[in-house]
Amino acid sequence: KQFGTSILMITHDLGVIAETASRVVVMYAGEVVEEAPVHRLFSSPHHPYTQGLMAAMPQLASERDRLNVIPGTVPAPDNWPKGCRFHDRCPFAWDRTEHEHPPLYQVGEGHTSRCHLVEEPDRRNHPHEPFVVNKNTGTFAVVR
Repeated sequence: KQFGTSILMITHDLGVIAETASRVVVMYAGEVVEEAPVHRLFSSPHHPYTQGLMAAMPQLASERDRLNVIPGTVPAPDNWPKGCRFHDRCPFAWDRTEHEHPPLYQVGEGHTSRCHLVEEPDRRNHPHEPFVVNKNTGTFAVVR
């Protein structure tokens, strides 16, 4: 800020982001799925992909031997799905997510999410796959 410049960091290391960034843009399958100030993203992640990333972070105090994972694979760039690009991997997906590409919704001040759950938040209460919630972060990981 002191010099009026910005730095673009591309990383999967969320710890580095938490320590160095002021804003975070999360991308999945070639598009922005969430953008927020760093403190807001880490305290209130909205998009299921962002939540899955955070749940997959290793925890020093964890008794689990295995890391949480986001099941499935990223779609091929030459075959993007018509709807949400994350719907095949999302425990909250439904018909709309398969057929309708979500816009970036405003979910808070300076916080956007490309997820239809903004308009239908009750669907978070009825996942179609079993998952565990990290009580410290509120993020999820699918159990397989």
